[in-house]
Amino acid sequence: MPYWIPPTTTSDPCRRWRGVATALAFAALVVGAPSAMAATLKIATTAPDGSSWMRVLRQAGADVAAATEGRVKIKYYPGGVRGDDQQVLRRIRVRQLDGGIVQTGVLNRLFADAQIYNLPMVFENLDEVDAVREAMDPLLVEGLADAGFVALGIAEIGMAYAMSTKEVRSIAGARRLKVWSPKGDRPAERALAAFRIQPIPLSLAEVLTGLQTDLIDTVAAPPVAVLPLSWHTKLRYVLDLPFMYIYSLVVVSDRSLQGIADADVATLKRTMGAGIAEVDRLNRADHSAAWQALEKQGLQFLSPTEEEVAEWRSTALLATQLWIDEGIVSKRMHGTLMKVLDATRSAQAVRTVPEPGLAGR
Repeated sequence: MPYWIPPTTTSDPCRRWRGVATALAFAALVVGAPSAMAATLKIATTAPDGSSWMRVLRQAGADVAAATEGRVKIKYYPGGVRGDDQQVLRRIRVRQLDGGIVQTGVLNRLFADAQIYNLPMVFENLDEVDAVREAMDPLLVEGLADAGFVALGIAEIGMAYAMSTKEVRSIAGARRLKVWSPKGDRPAERALAAFRIQPIPLSLAEVLTGLQTDLIDTVAAPPVAVLPLSWHTKLRYVLDLPFMYIYSLVVVSDRSLQGIADADVATLKRTMGAGIAEVDRLNRADHSAAWQALEKQGLQFLSPTEEEVAEWRSTALLATQLWIDEGIVSKRMHGTLMKVLDATRSAQAVRTVPEPGLAGR
C-alpha cells in the first residue's frame, strides 16, 4: 500500500530518519492489520445427497451464510464423491478440502480417543450414551483441537447391530462368518480380532457389491445407515444385541478458519452445532422407524440366550483391554468414561427401586 515519506532535503539528518521511521511504522501497521476474510468451506461426506442428514446440514450452511452476510459459506460434497473417509482426510491434509463428516476410526492416528464411544458393547442403553456424551463431548472437542481440527459437532448415527445372510447368535457361529470391516479402520479390525473373528476390509462403496458377490456375508451397522445404503436388500438376519455406538465427527481444519473474523467463526460453530444437534435428534427418532422398515423388508430378528449374551459381553471386555493395551484409546479417557457410566448406572438403579409400601402393587 502506498505511504508518505517526508522529504529528505532537510538539513537535519535526525529529523529525516525520524520521519522515515514513523512512515515505516505506519506502513507496518496497515499491512499487518487483521481483516475479515470471506471463505467457502469445502466439506465432504459419504452421507447420501437428499438424506435427512444433508437436508439439515444444507440448511445449517445456508443459515451460516445468512448470519455472516456471505462472509462464510459452506459447500458440501455428499455421497462419497470426494472418496471415503481416508481419502477425505488426505484431501484435507493437502488443502483440497477444508473439512469432512467422518467416522471416528479415520482419526485414530491423530487423536485416538476420538473413538472412545466406539468401545465394543460398552453401552447398555441410550440413556447411558446421553449421560456420557454430556460429560465427555467437550473432552473430544478439546482433543481434536490439539490435533489441528475444529469440531463443529458430533453426530449420532446409532447403535450398530450385526446383520447377516446367515442365522447366527453365538460367538462360535460368528467366527465362521465373512465379516466386513471398514478399510483402514484399525480399531474395528482389532475389536474383531479380540472376538477371534477374521475381518474383511472394504471401503463403504464396496460393501453392497461385497454382499452381492458373497465376498462378505455380515455387516455391523446401525439400521438408519443400512437402509439408505440398500444393504438390507442382501441381508436376512439381525442379531438383536447392540454391538457398538456409531457416530460421526463434523470437523474442519483449524487452518481453514485462519483470517476469518472471530465473530464469524463463533457464528459458524453455533449455527452448525445447532444443525448437528438436530441431526442427532432426527437419527434418534428414526431408529424405531428403521427397525420397522427392516421387519417389513422381511429381515428376521434373532434373540441370543442369556448365556450367549454373557459370552459376547465378557469377550467385549477383552476387546476393550486390547484397545487400551495397544493405545487405541487411552487408559485415562477410558477411566473417565467408566466413572460417568458407573454413576449413571447407580442413578438408574435407584430410580428403579420401588418406594417403601409400593412393593407388590
